[in-house]
Amino acid sequence: MTQLETRRAPTGGVTLSDLDQERRIARFAQLQARMRSVWEAMRLDLEDESVVVVPSVTLDKAVVGSGSLIQAYEERFLFLLLLLRQPRLRMVYVTSMPIKPSIIEYYLALLPGVIPSHALARLTLMSVDDASPRPLSKKLLERPRLLAKIAARIPNTERCHLIPYNTTALERDIALTLGIPMYGADPRLYELGSKTGCRRL
Repeated sequence: MTQLETRRAPTGGVTLSDLDQERRIARFAQLQARMRSVWEAMRLDLEDESVVVVPSVTLDKAVVGSGSLIQAYEERFLFLLLLLRQPRLRMVYVTSMPIKPSIIEYYLALLPGVIPSHALARLTLMSVDDASPRPLSKKLLERPRLLAKIAARIPNTERCHLIPYNTTALERDIALTLGIPMYGADPRLYELGSKTGCRRL
């Protein structure tokens, strides 16, 4: 049993290893049912609202190339820092490797009517310090202590959601571990989002 499997998840006091695929699907559906209320709460400027951004990319090995390409994909989601224009929103942004401070400063300077230092105080940047060309979500699931740190930065799981780059079973398992819904399609539909899947439809 791995460290991840022995770690108690925030939802229901069970671990991922306690759940077979059918039960994971059912529990994920329960979390997703909260997404509408979470989304509506984001308009209310509540002090305990937050988002967790995990811009993990799952690509064909022939496309992946190198860890630097993966990092570039992960940084494409930095436009989400503009969500910090909401004065109370907290954000956790996870990447494979640390992002240069100058890049963060650039995006925060784009926030209308927000002092960059105030936005920075509500932003938590975390990296797994692993530049290998593997999905960020896989790296994160291998690091239960980092997942615990992310969970500790969520003030209220009822007003938080996960924002992934794409949705696979890996991102679903992160949502299950953190006990928050995911802003994305059911991972069982992942293959239909590919060119081959679209042609099949």
